[in-house]
Amino acid sequence: MVFSMAAEIERDLISKRTKEALKAKKAQGIKLGRPKGTGKSKLDKFRPEIEALLYNGSAQKFIAKRYGISEANLSLWIKKHNLKKSKS
Repeated sequence: MVFSMAAEIERDLISKRTKEALKAKKAQGIKLGRPKGTGKSKLDKFRPEIEALLYNGSAQKFIAKRYGISEANLSLWIKKHNLKKSKS
């Protein structure tokens, strides 16, 4: 019981110190968090090929494997670029 109380107090102190340090950094004008990327994808240079594959009805799994990426990454890229998934 005593150890759990000590651990809880220590956790609260660590949290307080961390929050104060982050607040001080922010007050100094230092940007916090992950820096923004370039916004470019390695798929951008293959856009015409991917559009053609999607238009011809190729599966996203096939396309993802062809370009060495995950299906989720391909799906997000397709949504970001408002591409049609198959011919109508």
